[in-house]
Amino acid sequence: MAKDFSKLSDILNESVLTVNKESWRFGQAFDKSMSCCMLFKFWKNVAGKKFEKLSIPYELKGATLFVSVMSPAVIQELSFFKKELIEKYAPYAEGLNLKITDIRFDYKNWSVIKASFGENNSDSKAFDTDIPDYYTQKDYETIGLDNIEEEEFEKLKKTIINIESMPPLLKEKMYNNALNQYKAQKLRKLPPK
Repeated sequence: MAKDFSKLSDILNESVLTVNKESWRFGQAFDKSMSCCMLFKFWKNVAGKKFEKLSIPYELKGATLFVSVMSPAVIQELSFFKKELIEKYAPYAEGLNLKITDIRFDYKNWSVIKASFGENNSDSKAFDTDIPDYYTQKDYETIGLDNIEEEEFEKLKKTIINIESMPPLLKEKMYNNALNQYKAQKLRKLPPK
């Protein structure tokens, strides 16, 4: 008897994200944020106990995973295993419709990343990615939402709040990222000043 395996991203889309995709204009940004969050949570399975407390994935740009580490010595040691790490991460990434072809390690931002993750590393930076840095919070505040958009974001907020396995700070980041992603799309459509 053949087993029917579903990708994790499909399961999330069907169960957790019970939203009509046609009316969900910013669904792709939300899906990517959710996928990155899940991907980052698998790091401890990939890196193992030795490196789980010494390294934190914080960003995925294209197919490159960025990992903050405690020191240059950790970079050196993890670099020896980069190929194996990418291979071990492949099934997790593929299940989320993502791809990792490279991992870059950085120790310079360790204290900032570590602080933003809290003690148990559960407050992922996944929802800080892909927000264009050329827009400021003031830019986002200039973009209003119509009634339909506000209703959709209220639905989104309720959906996120109901995700039990996610810490509150991560829920807030997920919501804010989706909102800012959507506003960034609207900002890009405005005529130049």
